[in-house]
Amino acid sequence: MIFNNTHVPLNTVKQLLKEASKKIEYLDAELLLAHVLGKSREFLATNPEQTIDMMRVIKYKYLLKKRTSGMPLAYLTKHKEFYGFDFLVNKHTLIPRPDTEIMVEAVVNRLRATNDGQQIILIDVGTGSGCIPIAIAKWTSDFRLRVSIFATDISKQALKVTKRNAKKHNVPITFKHGNLLEPVLSSVVCNQLPFIITANLPYITEQQYQNSPTPEIHHEPKSALVADNNGLALYEELFKQIKQIVKCHILHITCYCEIDPSQSAQIAKLIGNILPETKLEIKKDLSGKDRVVIVSWGE
Repeated sequence: MIFNNTHVPLNTVKQLLKEASKKIEYLDAELLLAHVLGKSREFLATNPEQTIDMMRVIKYKYLLKKRTSGMPLAYLTKHKEFYGFDFLVNKHTLIPRPDTEIMVEAVVNRLRATNDGQQIILIDVGTGSGCIPIAIAKWTSDFRLRVSIFATDISKQALKVTKRNAKKHNVPITFKHGNLLEPVLSSVVCNQLPFIITANLPYITEQQYQNSPTPEIHHEPKSALVADNNGLALYEELFKQIKQIVKCHILHITCYCEIDPSQSAQIAKLIGNILPETKLEIKKDLSGKDRVVIVSWGE
């Protein structure tokens, strides 16, 4: 009788991570495997010899191949953490980025300084996954304010994701399909309440997109990234919409806009031309670069 002594290695957590980390970052390998198993990274760390069944191994290797080709990790796991909360994402939404947390923090601080009982309208234009208004709502839930939240997007597919995230985090939001402020103008203006606009609109140029050192960006929806007029076309349109409001109504409006650091002078000039009677402030990101422009009217 002939015995086959060839060693067939088991598909253990330790082995799979060892092989995967030769192709991608170890953290990514962990997160992918945790996703496939429906377990936490802590489980992987405490169960390195756990044997994985073949169906899950096949799925893991499929996702690993996608990751090595440049597919963003968030699109593979369908999740992305933002400002301490987990958000659902897919190919129809921009992946939330740490830079955008600067905007959320600025709005939360503004609301923290607002008088108790104040009624405020918050509008997030180009909402995507809805991470901005939902994170703001969660962090201000214990404030004694009455905040009505609206979220608009020109993509119906993106709004489906926003609705799922709002339901997941139990945040009441009025969703509107359309371009920037257009779908909410009548309901907002008639209230005559102070309101806050948050906008992380497409702001990179075609050249920046094509020459990006991050290949993952090409897997995200281009329409959520690139804009004409040196990346400021949609912000120009937004400011013109706001101009129509302030011409006809006396309102307290504060608009928070995320930008590329190279655009601060350009957007300041743009705002000055369209809305000259404004108060302008620029917040820097953690690397000390201009990141969020805050424009106020009626204050």
